[in-house]
Amino acid sequence: MHRLELGALCAFVRLGWRRSASERTATIGLLLLYWLILLIFWGLWQATPATELLAANASQASLFWYLVITECIALAVGYPYYSIEADINSGDIAAGLMRPVPYALATLADWIGQTSHRVIVLAVGGVIAGLWITGSVPVPFTTLPALVLSIAIGSTCALLCQLQLGYAAAWVGSSAPLFWIWQKLFFVLGGLMIPLTLYPPSLRLLSNFTPFASMLFAPGSLVFKASATSMAVTLATQLAWLTVLGIATWLVDRTVTRRFAIRGI
Repeated sequence: MHRLELGALCAFVRLGWRRSASERTATIGLLLLYWLILLIFWGLWQATPATELLAANASQASLFWYLVITECIALAVGYPYYSIEADINSGDIAAGLMRPVPYALATLADWIGQTSHRVIVLAVGGVIAGLWITGSVPVPFTTLPALVLSIAIGSTCALLCQLQLGYAAAWVGSSAPLFWIWQKLFFVLGGLMIPLTLYPPSLRLLSNFTPFASMLFAPGSLVFKASATSMAVTLATQLAWLTVLGIATWLVDRTVTRRFAIRGI
C-alpha cells in the first residue's frame, strides 16, 4: 500500500470519528440503553444462585464486567451494512468504485472511525457503572493492553462480516434478512449476554468453531482471571479469525466488483 493510500485511509478513519462525535443525541441514547441493559442483567446475576456461578468459575462482579465488554462491542458496531446496501441499490457505489482508494477499504476505515468513538464512549460509561455497582475493577492493569487489543480485533472482525453482508445486496437486493440471521448467531454463538463457559458442552464446542466467539466471548473472557498463556491463546485465535475474515471479505469484494463490471450496477 502506498503512503498516499495509507494517508487517505487515515483520513477516512478521522471522518468516521468526527461523524460519530457529531451525533450527540444518538450517542447519549446509545449510552442510556447500554446502562439499562447492564442494570437489568446486574439484577439477574444477583438473583442467580451462587452455586451456579461458582460452577463456572465466575462471580456476580465478573459476569457484570463481562457484559460491560460484550455489550460495548455489540452496541458500538451497530449495523453499518445498510450503507453499502443503500449505495448498491441507489447506484452510488459506482462513484465509490472509481476512487483511487478501494471502496471496501475506504468504507471499512470510515466504520472503524465511527466504531472507535462509540467504543470509547461506551467503555468509559461502562467502567463508571461497573465501579459504582460492583466496587471492583474489570482486570488488573497488566491485562489492560491485551483487553484493549482484544476488543479492537473483535470489533474489526464484526465489521468485516458487516462489509460482506452489505455486499450481499448485489445478489439479494436487501441484506436485512441475512443480517438478522447473522445477528442472532452473533448474539448466541458469540456469548453476548452469557459467557460460553455457562453454555451446555455441545453448544460451547460449536461456538468455539465459529468466528463469533472471537468477536465477543474472547475479549469478555479476559475478566475471568486471565493468565499470560490464556491471553496469548485468545489473541492468537482472534488474529487467526481476523485473517480468515479478511481473506473472505477480499474475495467477496473481488466477486462483487467483477459482477458490476460484467452486468453493471
